Amino acid sequence: MKRIVLFLAAAIFASPLWGEPIGENVAHRVAYQVLLPASASLRSAGDSQKTLQLLYTSSNRNIDDGNGNATLRSASADETVYFYVFGGEDNKGFVIVAGDDRVTPVIGYSDTNGFSADDMPANLKWWLGEYARQIQFAIDNDITPTQETKQQWQQYLGTNSNGKEEQK
Repeated sequence: MKRIVLFLAAAIFASPLWGEPIGENVAHRVAYQVLLPASASLRSAGDSQKTLQLLYTSSNRNIDDGNGNATLRSASADETVYFYVFGGEDNKGFVIVAGDDRVTPVIGYSDTNGFSADDMPANLKWWLGEYARQIQFAIDNDITPTQETKQQWQQYLGTNSNGKEEQK
């Protein structure tokens, strides 16, 4: 009986750690971890805030109209961000990071090509729109992330299973 009570208590306290929106700063940290090994300009610059820029934000406010001008504003309280696209200043490489930790952190990336929200081909707009719809489905249905997905987020963010930063 004691074990059951302890298990339930642990589950109640652990559940808020998953199924949460990912903010721009956290997404930036993930993007930097993905692009750093592949990008010489990021490695030499050392300051990720100057070398990695937010290029595009997909949210429930811009998903249907394909508006590529959503990157210069902050998400509002009632807005659901599906994913962020970050890229280097030299437009060599980009990474698409999920806006919710229910799904895998890295949706896509390139270490050689750039990303332009204004010049997206129709098939890429469709593909990204499908990802946005899948993320919205996971949010609406309160899908629990898999253990693999949790581990990926922990790996990119340098956190342990309690959501705390690991000491290095």
